[in-house]
Amino acid sequence: MPGVWRAVGYSKGAAVVFHSPKACAHVAHTMDINAHFRGIARDEREPYEYSAPLISTMLTEKHSIFGGAKQLENCLDFVVKRYKPQYIVIANSCVVGVIGDDVAAVAADAEEKHNLPIITLPCYGFLDGEYYAGYYGVAEALVDRFLVGGLPKVHDSVILLGDNGGPNGEYAVEVKRLLAYFDLHVIGQFPGYVAYDDMNQVTTAALSVVLGGRTQANDSLLKIAKKLEEKFAIPYYGGVYPLGWQGTREWLADLGRKLHKEESAQKAIAEQKERLERVLVDAKEKLRGKKVAVCIGRQLEYFRPEWVMEILELIEINQLGIVLLDSYMPKDRASMEQAIKSCTNIKVFNQLEGAKVVEAADIILTTHEIETYNARQLFLPMLPTVGVTGMIKLIKNIIKIAYRHGDKGGIVYG
Repeated sequence: MPGVWRAVGYSKGAAVVFHSPKACAHVAHTMDINAHFRGIARDEREPYEYSAPLISTMLTEKHSIFGGAKQLENCLDFVVKRYKPQYIVIANSCVVGVIGDDVAAVAADAEEKHNLPIITLPCYGFLDGEYYAGYYGVAEALVDRFLVGGLPKVHDSVILLGDNGGPNGEYAVEVKRLLAYFDLHVIGQFPGYVAYDDMNQVTTAALSVVLGGRTQANDSLLKIAKKLEEKFAIPYYGGVYPLGWQGTREWLADLGRKLHKEESAQKAIAEQKERLERVLVDAKEKLRGKKVAVCIGRQLEYFRPEWVMEILELIEINQLGIVLLDSYMPKDRASMEQAIKSCTNIKVFNQLEGAKVVEAADIILTTHEIETYNARQLFLPMLPTVGVTGMIKLIKNIIKIAYRHGDKGGIVYG
């Protein structure tokens, strides 16, 4: 359900109805509030950004017996009257899946009654879907219902696919900066940040660029990219994640080959390398003699260790070891160990063995906060900033935590 919300959450003209108990909408609302304040802290939010109304049908125990179809019908009437949206998206909870409401029929009747597009998906919360299923399902429905082909292409224009913090987020901003090397300009970010009145602008793009990352998200976004290519002849670029220096270099080189602009790619790589090397010279000097430990507790699906190991090698800091925390199931631990061994020779410890490693380190890079007074910790982000900009940000944070005043520990969020 949060994926459904996020897919149109900032699309001007949209309204989202959760056919659910109040608590389900509260979860999505809390996620949005957290994202809002993170964006403010990172100077990513714009005061004029639209946020779609999120309304719950407020299902209760009685609806589990008598059904909630009438409740949904009344809610849709209220939303149309109160918010006057240009379209509505309905997300179904697992409760609705259990009681068997015919949501599609209610939506069809309401669409005819109000002469307003209403989108619903055959997903029912935890029963048969998850975040990316909802996100992809809504994006696919928007393509099928609202996008029109046959419009002239805008030369050197790009539509970004995905979210990752939106148009002002670090990912999109960095990608826009890299695309400028190829004289490409971004005209929108689909699906969550394209207004209803601007939907057809998507089909005028000369190229779509996938803001990928984790495997599951990237697979869903690639499906959208392929659909846009099949229906509207928009070629897409995706599959390479510009994280760390190796990823950034591959991303630029691969894009250059796709666009037949290899010279532009080489210029971009050279300039980004020079930019990185200037920071590395300063970092090596300031971190000389410092010792670092890395603590990892996330599954491989949510954390790839390669980019962190690459940065630690580049700054030439003394690595004491990698500690795998006690949060893994055996299979997940084995997968993470294999990923670590493929990118570094640094010794791997379990949490008990690694206690002395953590104690001896001047700096701890960690996916989970460590409960110790003296530890100087850098919390590794779930969604790290891409490109050389992301590398510089992490390096500067390592220096920042290393030179924290006095002998007191603390944490910096990367």
